[in-house]
Amino acid sequence: MNKDVIYIDVEDDVTAIIGKVKDSKEKVVALVPPKRTGVLQSAVNLRILQRTAKNAGKHIVLITNDQSLIPLAAGASIPVAKNLQSKPEIPEIAALKVDDDDDIIDGSQLPVGEHAATAAASKSIPVTSSADSDKKSYAAPPKNGESPRKSKAAGKVPNFNSFRKKLIFIIAGVILLIGFLVWAIFFAPRATVEITAKTSKENISTSVTLGQTLTTDATKGTLKAVQVEESQEAAVDFQATGTQEQGEAASGKMTLTKSSPGSKKIELGTGFSNGDCTFVTRSEVTVPGATPGGWNGSGFSTTPGTVDVQVKATAIGEQCNLSSRSYQSTESGISAKGGDMTGGSKKTLKIVTQEDVQKASEQLAQQNNNEIKTKLEAKFGSGVKAIDSSFRTLKADTAPAPQVGQEAPNGTAKLTSSITYAMNGVATNDLDDFIEAAVKSKLSKETDQRVYETGAGAAKLTDFAATDTGGTASLAATAQVGPQINDSDVKKRVAGKRFGDIQSDLKSIDGVNNVEVKFWPFWVNTVPGDTQKISIKFNLDEN
Repeated sequence: MNKDVIYIDVEDDVTAIIGKVKDSKEKVVALVPPKRTGVLQSAVNLRILQRTAKNAGKHIVLITNDQSLIPLAAGASIPVAKNLQSKPEIPEIAALKVDDDDDIIDGSQLPVGEHAATAAASKSIPVTSSADSDKKSYAAPPKNGESPRKSKAAGKVPNFNSFRKKLIFIIAGVILLIGFLVWAIFFAPRATVEITAKTSKENISTSVTLGQTLTTDATKGTLKAVQVEESQEAAVDFQATGTQEQGEAASGKMTLTKSSPGSKKIELGTGFSNGDCTFVTRSEVTVPGATPGGWNGSGFSTTPGTVDVQVKATAIGEQCNLSSRSYQSTESGISAKGGDMTGGSKKTLKIVTQEDVQKASEQLAQQNNNEIKTKLEAKFGSGVKAIDSSFRTLKADTAPAPQVGQEAPNGTAKLTSSITYAMNGVATNDLDDFIEAAVKSKLSKETDQRVYETGAGAAKLTDFAATDTGGTASLAATAQVGPQINDSDVKKRVAGKRFGDIQSDLKSIDGVNNVEVKFWPFWVNTVPGDTQKISIKFNLDEN
C-alpha cells in the first residue's frame, strides 16, 4: 500500500498538521517530526490528531526514535516506526508498580519550574519517617528520554475469545469421539466366514439348440443366444485366366467365270478355297453363260460369262491376306479367281471367367478374418461367451471389373465386395443356469449335494451349425459338486460367536475341511448378531 510522508516543521501547530493529513491523497500518512517539537509532546494533541485522521479515513504513523514521544503515541494508539522502511507497531504502555501504602512524593526528585535544572543534577534524597524501622523505598521515575518500566505486579487480562474457541473444540471432539464409538460398536463390525468344502467333479456333455428367441431350458436343451454382425467393404485383385481370339477376316473381290452356255445363280455364302483359307460370297450373284463368237479358223469361238463378287474369309488372321490367285469352287462349271485379299488380323485377349470370380471371392472371404473376429467379440461385451465356431459369412455382394467375358487389360481384374459376417454367443448367466440345472437333474437322488461351481467360464461350445432360427452346438462343462450347506443356516449358526466356537461347530458338518473367520475392523473379535453383516464364502477343495 502506498503511503504519503509529511515532514513536520518546528513552527507547525496541531491545526497545520491536521490540515496536511486531510490534504494527503494516500490512506497511510507517515509523520516525521523534528528532533524538538512541542506540539507533539502533548497527549491531548496526539489524541486529537488520531481522531481527526480516523474521521478522514487516514492511518497515521509516527516515524521517530524519541523515547519521550513513543509512550505518548502509545496512549493515543498511534503506530510508531523507527524509519520509513520498518514495520509500524503500537508501543506497549508500561505499567507502574502499584503500592497499597500512601504515595509519598519526594519533591527533590521532580523537576518543578525553575528548580528543574538543579533537580536533574542533584541526587535523589529518600523521604524517611521518624522511625528507622518504617523506611520505605520507592521506584524512581524514568529519566529524561526513558520509557517507564513495566510493573511486575501488573495483572494479565484473560482472553475470552481464545477460551471460547478452545471450549468449542473440546465439545466437538467429545461429540466426534462419542459418534466414533457408536459407529465402531454398533455399525462397523463385519465378519466373513470362509468355508473350505471338499468337492468332486461332475461332467456334462450335451447338444444344445441356440436361438435369439428361445429361452434357456435345460430340460428342453435350449439356450438363448446372442448374434452380432459386422459389415465390411473389401477388394482384391486377381488374374484373368480366360482367353479369346479377336481380329478381322481378310476380304477382297473375286471373279467368277462360266464357260458353258446358260447362267447360274450363286447363293450368298458360297465358298471358294485356297489352301487353309476359304472365302465366302457376301452377296447373291448370277454368273452369265458363255456366248458364241466368230470363226477362228479351227472352229467357232465362245466368250465365257463372268461376274465380280465381294468375298470374306471364314477365319480371322493375317494368314488369309493372299495375293491374286485362283480358288477351288464348290459350284460345278464355275471357276474363280481372286484379287488381293487384305485386312486380315488376329490377337489373343485375356478375359474374366466365372471361375476367376469364384476364386477371388473365396480369397476375399479369407482376408482379415482374425480382425473381423476381434471386432465381433468386442461387440458382445462382458458377460457373453462367444462361440468361435459360429463365425461365418452371412452374405457377400461381389462386383468384378471388368465383367465376366470381358477383356482384362494386362490380364489383371479387381473384385470388390460388401461382406456381412456374423458370430453367435451365449450370456454367461444363461450358460450358468443351464449347466446348474443339468447337473442338478443328475444329482436329484443325492439330496445332500449341491453345485458350488458350474464351470461356465471354462465351458466349451463347439461344432456350431447355423440354421434359419439360430443354430446347434455341442456343450461340454465340468461342475464342482459338494455337501449341501445353506448360507442362511450358516449365518444363523455363527451369529454372536467367537472364532473357536464357530470353527468347532462348522467342522462338524460332513464335507467341511476347514473354517476361517475374518473380522473387521481389527478390534472386532466376535461375529455380529445381525446376519446382514455376515458374509459366507466357499472355497473349493477339489482334492
